[in-house]
Amino acid sequence: MKAPYSWIKEYTDVRMDPKKLAHLLTMAGVTVEYVDNMGDDYIFELEVTANRPDCLNIIGIAREVATLLGKKLKVPKELTKSRYLASGAKPALDVILADPELCPHYTARIIRDVEVESSPDWLKKRIISVGLRPVNNIVDITNFVLFETGQPMHAFDLDKIKGNLTVRKAKTGEKIMMIDNIPRTCDEDTLVIADEAGPIAIAGVMGGLETEVNNMTKNILLESAFFNPISIRRTSRRLGLGSESSYRFERKIDNEMVLRASERAGSLIEKIAGGKIGALVDTGDKKGYSKKINFNLEKSNSLLGTSVSKAEAVGILKALGFSVKENRKALKVTVPGFRADVKNETDLTEEIARIYGYDNIPLTVPRNIGHARIKDFASLVQENIRGLLIRFGLNEVITYSLIGRNKIEGLEICEDDIIAIENPLSIDQEIIRPAMLPGMLGVVSYNINRRAKGLSLFEIGKIYKEKKNAYVEELILSVCLSGVKRDDWKVRREEFDFFDIKGILTTLLEGLGLGEAVFKRYKTPGISEDIGSVVEFGGKIIGFLGEVDKKICNRFLDTEKKVFYGEVYIGRLLDKISLERRYVALGRYPSIVRDISVILDKDVTSHDITDIMKEIGGDLVDGILLVDCYKGKQIPEGKKGFLYRVEYRSNERTLEDAEIEKLHSRIKEALAERLKVLFR
Repeated sequence: MKAPYSWIKEYTDVRMDPKKLAHLLTMAGVTVEYVDNMGDDYIFELEVTANRPDCLNIIGIAREVATLLGKKLKVPKELTKSRYLASGAKPALDVILADPELCPHYTARIIRDVEVESSPDWLKKRIISVGLRPVNNIVDITNFVLFETGQPMHAFDLDKIKGNLTVRKAKTGEKIMMIDNIPRTCDEDTLVIADEAGPIAIAGVMGGLETEVNNMTKNILLESAFFNPISIRRTSRRLGLGSESSYRFERKIDNEMVLRASERAGSLIEKIAGGKIGALVDTGDKKGYSKKINFNLEKSNSLLGTSVSKAEAVGILKALGFSVKENRKALKVTVPGFRADVKNETDLTEEIARIYGYDNIPLTVPRNIGHARIKDFASLVQENIRGLLIRFGLNEVITYSLIGRNKIEGLEICEDDIIAIENPLSIDQEIIRPAMLPGMLGVVSYNINRRAKGLSLFEIGKIYKEKKNAYVEELILSVCLSGVKRDDWKVRREEFDFFDIKGILTTLLEGLGLGEAVFKRYKTPGISEDIGSVVEFGGKIIGFLGEVDKKICNRFLDTEKKVFYGEVYIGRLLDKISLERRYVALGRYPSIVRDISVILDKDVTSHDITDIMKEIGGDLVDGILLVDCYKGKQIPEGKKGFLYRVEYRSNERTLEDAEIEKLHSRIKEALAERLKVLFR
C-alpha cells in the first residue's frame, strides 16, 4: 500500500526524516519496502501482512507512528461523533439483508442535490499519491475515505435505482455490466446488491455501470457495509476481478467503522459537492469485534526478558487503541474492533515488544546451556519405534496433513468427524486428514510410477477429527508393504504378503512391552474383508492390518499390485508402553520338542489354538511355532490343517519324556474337546 508522508502528518505531529521513519516502522513490524520521491512529498511503499488490515489505511499507519514517537493521534471529528444519525427523514427505500451471514451490516445514506464535477486540487493530489486516477468529486471522496479509514464505500446514482435494495446471492447466470465496461456472469455463490430489476453491483468488489455516478447525477445513495471476507475472496478469485475494496474486505474490516466512515464521506460530500444529507438506512448487526483479555505484565516481562513498567505498558496499549483497566494482579485489556488479530495474552506481549523495540531488549547468555533437553515420553516412544522399523529395513515417509475430500471415499468416515478448511488453496487440500491411509497410498503410487519394485514404508503422524464440537488429534503409526521383498540371485523372488506386515507389527509390539497383543479377523473400512485383522490389547482394539481393498487401491494405483497396510494407535497406548529392557537368561536345562498336527474348521484361528496350549501347558510351554498351514485333497472341505511345534522347558529341572507325553496328551484332549479339532 502507498502511504504519502504528508498525509500521515495530518494525523500526528511528526518531523522525523522519512527514511528514518521508514526504518522505525519496519523494525516495529510494519514493513516499508522503499521510500519514493513524488515532487515535494515522500511515498512509503508498505508491505502489509494479511493479519494487519488496520494498517491498510493512513490513520492506521499514523497510529503506529504516533505510538512509536510518543505523539497523539489526531482523528477527524466525523470519525468520533455522529452528526446525521437522527435526521428524522423517511428513507427513500428499504434495504433487505437476504443472507446476514454474508452481509451482517449495511448502511445506505441518501444525499440529494449534489453537483458532480472535477475534484479540488488537494483531493486530486491525495488520490494520485496513492496510485489511483481521479474520476469526479463523489467517486474521489469515496476513495479518499477508503484510504483514510480502511472502509470501502460505493456511491450509486439514486435516481437509477428501481425500488428497494436487496443484498442477496445471485441467481446462476445473472449478468451485470461493471463500471470497467466488461460484463460479468454471476453464479449462485456471488453476493450482489440488487434492486427490483436485478443486480446493480457485485458486493464488496465493484459497482455496476447502470447506476454509476456521472456528471448528470443529482442524488446519490452512499453505501458503507461489512461483507463476509471469505465470500468476497472467493468471488474476486472466481471472476478474476480485484479492487482496493475487495482487498480490504478479504482481510476483514472493522464493523464499527462502517457508520463512522459514512459520516466522514457524507461530511466531505456536503462540503465539496454541495449535497444535502438525507435519510440513513442502517440495518443489521452493528457490533464490532470485541475481546477482553487479562494481561499479566510480570509474565510478559519474564517471557521477553524485559522490565517494562506498568505505566509504559498501559501507555503503549492505549496509544495503539486498546482500552485498559488496571488492577493489582493484571491489566484488563479490551481489544478494539480494528485489531481482530489480537486474540490472547501472547498477542499483547508481542504488541508491547514491537513498540518497546526489539533492539531495546537486553542481551542475556542462556543459562544451563550445556544441559541436554529432556524429551517427553511420547517423543521417546516415537524415537524407539522409528529406530526399530528402520532396523527392520523400512523407510520413513512424511505426508501432508491436508488432503482432498475425494481421497477418503470408501473409508466410512462420518461426515461430522471431518474438519474442513474454510478457504482451501486447492481441491487437494480441502480437509485435514482423518486417516493416514490416503497419504500412504499416494506415496506408494508415486514410487510405483517410478518403477520401484518393492516398497516397505512407515509414517508416524497425527490424524484429526471433530468430536462433540472439539478438535481431537490422535498419534498413529502406519506401515505399508507392496511389491517384491527381495530380488537377487540368492533367494527365490517373493512378494510381500499379510504375514510380513503381521510379523513386523508383532515384533514391534513386543519391543514396546505389548507382547500380549492378539490378532483377530475383523472387517475394517478400506481393508479387504478376506485378508484383514484387528489388533487387540487388554480387550481393546489398538490397531488393524490387512490387504488394502481393491476399490480403494484402484483410485490411487495404475497397477494390480497388492498393498498391505497396518496401523497402531500409539496415542492410546502411551500409558501401557514400556521401554525398559530386561535380561532373560538362556535356559539352563534341555528342552523337549513335540509336534501337533491338527485339522480344524476354517473359522478357527491360530490364536484360539495357541491360547489353549499356553493355558494347559503353563510355564512349561517355552515356545510355540506354526510350522505349516495346508489345504488340499486330504483335508475335508471347509477345513484346514495346521502343524505346530511345541517346545517344553523348565528353568528349575530337567524334564522327563513321560511327564511331557502326559502334558502333551492333555493339551490334545483340550483342543479336541473345546475346538472339535482332529489330529493327523
